[in-house]
Amino acid sequence: MNRLFPNCSYYHITFTVPSQFRTLLFEKKILLNAVFSGSVETLLSFCKEQGFLPAITAVMHTFGSDLKRHIHVHCIISAGGLKLSGRQERYTRHKKRKKRNGQAKKKKITVLTDKPKWVSHSFFPYKMLHKRFQAHLINQLKRHIEKNIHSDHPDKDLNVFSHPGVMERFFDDLKKEYKKGFYVQISEQRQDLKPTMGYIGRYARRPPLSEVRIKDYTGDYVTFEYKDYHHQGSKILHTLKTFAFIKKLIRHIPPHYFNVIRHYGLIASRVKSKYKKITDKLLNSAKGVKKNKKWRERQTEYRGDDPLLCKICKRVMRFVAYHIPAPLSVIKRQIQSTFP
Repeated sequence: MNRLFPNCSYYHITFTVPSQFRTLLFEKKILLNAVFSGSVETLLSFCKEQGFLPAITAVMHTFGSDLKRHIHVHCIISAGGLKLSGRQERYTRHKKRKKRNGQAKKKKITVLTDKPKWVSHSFFPYKMLHKRFQAHLINQLKRHIEKNIHSDHPDKDLNVFSHPGVMERFFDDLKKEYKKGFYVQISEQRQDLKPTMGYIGRYARRPPLSEVRIKDYTGDYVTFEYKDYHHQGSKILHTLKTFAFIKKLIRHIPPHYFNVIRHYGLIASRVKSKYKKITDKLLNSAKGVKKNKKWRERQTEYRGDDPLLCKICKRVMRFVAYHIPAPLSVIKRQIQSTFP
């Protein structure tokens, strides 16, 4: 992770999905992609308006500390990014230009690579992020639902949204209820890269429940501990029947091929190697980052001796040839033909 991320400060921003969406998202987990898109688009659109492209890692969790349904996305975003060729214009401004000139198109913005510059940024207005996250999440959910409805194999349960006015009423009621927008939490700025990477690691592969929190198991019942954040984080013991506990646990297993960790901006898979060379020149490499060791070096360190060193003559072995044994199915046929 140290090799992947630019050597700069970072923020931890958490996007929480309203409780009204939880049943829908758990029953139709294909819509979880809309949560990723809505969260990250909130940050990318704001950063582009400020004239830079950041590095973002997003991690989705569907659970709370008490194993209840609690869908939220943890985003680690760099406090700045590479300068863009211009500032992104807002949709409202583009609509006004469109009225004056029907041929008007949105301005294209790209990262400056000929004369790159790192733009520092240390302010993310949480009130704006609340409203923007609400708008982007609702738009993404609408888009994903409409795409499913008009696909070759639509989900029957989502067909209810095809009736006139159903989708608008469902989402408009939420806008009225959440007038200030959906909940977004922003942490303090993290200065050092190394502890930030450790912080990311704890969130990235975190299971719904660690074994340490399981306090008792009788065979029929499981007792586990969790923090009650409604009462200042006091620890509470909760007991469930074994099958009820397993049912609550396995519902948080993500769908097959669903990536719960995703990278965007400067560290997106398509562009990370190109931008990493630029950011290393501008920001220098992080301290304590070790180079990738080769297989021979790793094995020597792990086993305590060189795997390519001959134990008899003490010389380095040279690759000559390799032999692939016959598959088991071929061996079975040979035996059956020899001993019918």
